[in-house]
Amino acid sequence: MEVEKRTLNPFSGFSGELGFYVSALEIARERLRKTAADLSFEELSARAFPGAHQIGNLILHLGEAEASWIHSRLVGKELSDDEKKFAHLYDTTERDYAEKAYSAAECLERIDRISQKSRRVLANFTDVDLDKLFAYETDDNRKIEVSLRRVLTDLADHEAVHRGQISMLKRILRGGEI
Repeated sequence: MEVEKRTLNPFSGFSGELGFYVSALEIARERLRKTAADLSFEELSARAFPGAHQIGNLILHLGEAEASWIHSRLVGKELSDDEKKFAHLYDTTERDYAEKAYSAAECLERIDRISQKSRRVLANFTDVDLDKLFAYETDDNRKIEVSLRRVLTDLADHEAVHRGQISMLKRILRGGEI
C-alpha cells in the first residue's frame, strides 16, 4: 500500500514560520478555488433562502478582509479609492451580487490578485515580526492591538469559515440537504 504524505513547506520566497503561515493561507485559498470553480453566475448571485448571503459576495468578502488587514492595517495606511473599489471594500454584503456580473473565475482571479499583493507586503516581514503588534481603532472607538501571527491565523480561519458557508449554500442551491 502506498502512503500519501501530507506535509507543509514554507511558501516560496519566505522562510521560517512566516513561510508556513503564507503556505497555510495558500492551501486555504486552493480549497476555496476547488469549491467555487464550478459555480454558475446564477448560483453566485442567488440567495439560498431569505437573508442568506450570496456566494459571489462571500468570495469577494474574503478579498475585502485580506486587503483591509494586510494592505492597510499592517502597512499602517488607508487604502486608496482604487484599492477600495477593487477589493469591494464595504460593499460585499450591501450590493446585490448580480450588479457586479463576475463569473466564478473572475471572482477568484480578483481575490488571488489581492493575495499576490499581500505576499509582496508580507515579504517585508520576517519571523521576528510575527509577534509585533499592530494597532487600530474600531468603529466604536475601542483600541485594539493585534500581532501579525494572529492576523495570519485569523485570515486562514476566516477563509475556512466562509468556504464552509459557501459549500453549504452551494449544496442547498443544487437541491441537496443541509
